[in-house]
Amino acid sequence: MSDRLNCLRAGLTGPRVAMLHGWGWDGRLLAPLMQALGERCEVVQPDLPGYGCNVDRRCESFDDCVDQLMDAVPDAEVVVGWSLGGLLAMALAARRPVRKLVLISASPRFMQAADWLHGMTPERFCAFADAVDEQPMRARTRFAALAALGDIDARGARSAMSTLVEQAPLPAPAALSRGLDWLRDQDMRAVARELTCDVLCIHGDQDRVVDIAASRWMALAARGRCMQVSGAAHLPWLHGGLRALCDRVCADE
Repeated sequence: MSDRLNCLRAGLTGPRVAMLHGWGWDGRLLAPLMQALGERCEVVQPDLPGYGCNVDRRCESFDDCVDQLMDAVPDAEVVVGWSLGGLLAMALAARRPVRKLVLISASPRFMQAADWLHGMTPERFCAFADAVDEQPMRARTRFAALAALGDIDARGARSAMSTLVEQAPLPAPAALSRGLDWLRDQDMRAVARELTCDVLCIHGDQDRVVDIAASRWMALAARGRCMQVSGAAHLPWLHGGLRALCDRVCADE
């Protein structure tokens, strides 16, 4: 279809892998992982509507975004989602058979609740959402600092994000707001229990954005595995274990 989302691609042979980025940054942030996977896989990375090469595209809802992603990667065998992209990847895997779902620094529910202690408190979330509405550039810079906090190479992790903060194309304000709405409202815990594909959760043990306990819960609920990256915060692929990480993504498990 001519109206499919634009995609970046890497690799020509191997398993077909779809890669979904998270809130606030387009697929350029995932470039090191995409390039490494491209040595062994055929990787397709659609930027979300309102981001990167799809900055002029819109979506009406979370479900509409999932529909557009499914149309962009119709034959993906493996779906990789980072942070917010993990929520979208879970929804995609629930709707269409895939061989493997790989969740990086992701959670089935981002917000804290009485029966879910692994999420962000409403007070902290609302304060951040207000900052995004008022000064989106500064809020993204603050998020970069939070995403790097605790990392053994915090300067490198922060730099990877902050160098892209002002690089065009900037995310559309509406896409930032929609993404925050999805993080606030989506709860994939019931979906996690019904998944039939292999599930691999990859999480830095120093992540201050998403508690690693969320990945451990997800792996248990989906009868999958949790790969802990020692010393990493919210961007675990930036550490020296890219080859091992790619081995796990590509493995037949």
